[in-house]
Amino acid sequence: MGFENYWSDVRSVGWFTHSTLLTAHAVESVLPNRSAECFRLSGGEQRRPREFTSIQYRPDPPVDRSYLHPLRLLLLDLIGSSDPITARQRTEIVNPPKLLFTSSEKLEASFLPELMPRSLVASEWSNLLSFGLAEKRTVLKPLDNAQSRDVHLIRWDSQSEIERAHEIVRLSTSGFRCPVMLQQYLDVIGQGETRLWFLDSDLLASARKVSRSGDFCLNMDKGDSLVCGELSNREQAAADLISSHLRRRKIRLAAVDLIEGQVTDFNFTSPGLLCEFERIRSQNLARIIVERLAQPSSDVA
Repeated sequence: MGFENYWSDVRSVGWFTHSTLLTAHAVESVLPNRSAECFRLSGGEQRRPREFTSIQYRPDPPVDRSYLHPLRLLLLDLIGSSDPITARQRTEIVNPPKLLFTSSEKLEASFLPELMPRSLVASEWSNLLSFGLAEKRTVLKPLDNAQSRDVHLIRWDSQSEIERAHEIVRLSTSGFRCPVMLQQYLDVIGQGETRLWFLDSDLLASARKVSRSGDFCLNMDKGDSLVCGELSNREQAAADLISSHLRRRKIRLAAVDLIEGQVTDFNFTSPGLLCEFERIRSQNLARIIVERLAQPSSDVA
């Protein structure tokens, strides 16, 4: 496509006395299926982030210190001593850093209450217990993780189950100190979960994630599958609302999961499964994404 392109390991980002540097490896060639071994990279050289027009920041969650600190170092070079939440920089980072710093993917659906299953975010046991007893079955989700890691289905209908729930919650909240999400269990998960991909608020593609084992927790890395299918009327209506929301929030690239038209997760730190979708549809979405993201958003100075 003619774009000069580089890859950098996020661990190479550092501040060296006077400036932030990263090790940039020029992408010399890529074979068609774009698997990891198909990329031929240069040996790498230290460069300043401000030398690049666009930075696609894609470390996988959890959104912890290993995710946030390199992002802060990038911004230190791009905007200097300005406030990283409000400042504008000439090198665009996708998605917007102020969003990545201040927002939780698990809570993003709260901006669309008509699409969000009943949910509670808390760390205090009494609040979590009350919600669990009212729901009978809940899904516990950490606020900063992804790919179904540390997600638990919890039952609250017997004393033994409540004792088990107490132990799970204690561990998940680091001793009832860190909030977690409890969410209404949607039993239609057995029919699968729909993944929507959005690019500059336009619906780019959709597919259904189907469990091989019938487990409530879907994970492509553990053998679950991705299949093509048409959106239902309810899913299409949800997609329209999500599109408007992403436009307002200036989220350029995102994946959103639906169960029966309800939002169960936003993914804007590292929206995945695109390669899997390309394989089942024999469609090159990467080209569409790169062409669009090569045009800077209006939020960049």
